[in-house]
Amino acid sequence: VLVSSGHKSWASSGPVGILALRSEVAEDVLVRSSRFPEKELYLLGCPVLGVALATLMASFPHVVERVARWPEEVRRARWLVEQMERIEGVRQLGARPKEHTLICFETPGFYEVSKRHKRKGFFLYDELKARGIVGIQPGLTRRIKLNTYGLTDEEVGRVASAFQEIAEKYGLEVH
Repeated sequence: VLVSSGHKSWASSGPVGILALRSEVAEDVLVRSSRFPEKELYLLGCPVLGVALATLMASFPHVVERVARWPEEVRRARWLVEQMERIEGVRQLGARPKEHTLICFETPGFYEVSKRHKRKGFFLYDELKARGIVGIQPGLTRRIKLNTYGLTDEEVGRVASAFQEIAEKYGLEVH
């Protein structure tokens, strides 16, 4: 069974979900309505036609390419987790080992710094921006989200180095 967001993962022009399955599981997954025997109960919405379908089809080669290089993307994310967790108090939240490029970190050390910094929670955003790193939500220091998707090894290294430099600058230990 494959379930995907066509709108986000496949760059469809509209909110489209994708469900692909083998005939062996179809009877269990595609339960039919007793009142409307042609209607599957758990499928919502309308059939996909027109532009939404065309954009799904057009994006498919790119999706295949992305899936082929996914192990490399995950390797970079896992490496960043290792580097970030060298910083005092930083801990990756969620499933381990990381299987996705979107990473949520708990960062109590940066939060403590923000309490005494004149820019409060914005200090981390400012420090990263000064180093050419953008993308974290301004004002957040207790928990932050990073996504390594599409970055090169060198770029992920710059992100890790930036966080470690900031930690050292504000007296957090980096192992």
